Amino acid sequence: MSDTATPGELEPLAPLEPLDAGAGMAGPGSDEATLMMLRSGLPAPAFNPNCRDKTFYKFLFAGVLMVVGCLMPFSANLAVAGYQTISGGIYLFIGIAMIWTWWGAINVNRSTNASLKWLLFCAIPLIAGIMGMASFDPEAALVAAKDAGHLPASAITSTWGTLFSDMFTAGRPGAGSIEPAARVSTFWMLLGPGKFFVTLGAVYAELNFIGGIFGGAKQNKQMKQQKQMAASERKRK
Repeated sequence: MSDTATPGELEPLAPLEPLDAGAGMAGPGSDEATLMMLRSGLPAPAFNPNCRDKTFYKFLFAGVLMVVGCLMPFSANLAVAGYQTISGGIYLFIGIAMIWTWWGAINVNRSTNASLKWLLFCAIPLIAGIMGMASFDPEAALVAAKDAGHLPASAITSTWGTLFSDMFTAGRPGAGSIEPAARVSTFWMLLGPGKFFVTLGAVYAELNFIGGIFGGAKQNKQMKQQKQMAASERKRK
């Protein structure tokens, strides 16, 4: 049924009561409402759609690799992580600085002196890691680990000459792959998985840095040639 009352006969509506900011609902000018508004506009972590330079993300990933390596053991003593040593603490500091500065570079879409400085500092774990791997003797390290009680007396390890063949054999299913897998596992344990990842992150950072230098020089050369061609065409006209 329809209401036959005229507009003049309707009772006026009561005015709305003002919201109380302390009654569980944040007022429009409260700090909580401002914080919620700011959080709703935060960008994705370590991502900027306006940042087209992929090397920034590669340098950030290199820092992540170094930090992950410092959280892993540097020797057969699994109770001691890499960051608990002097060298590991230095590497962890460099890795955190790489993440911090290149995260900021991605955010502002340009590199800074700080980000480039810590990129050069990656040469420290790079040189130390390469020298350590070059002088690593798995058999001597196995004897030392057994004497220290970190490995059982029955432990066996691969050598640099048999490592890759053992890794290939260990990747195939079968009973014959158990012993090669044990040798490979012991080899990486003696070398230190943390050292490997730190060195890998430093190598990845420096290779991309060198590649960026050559890429920038090539791009500048192409731009110079294009300017010269444009200038010559204007002279002909």
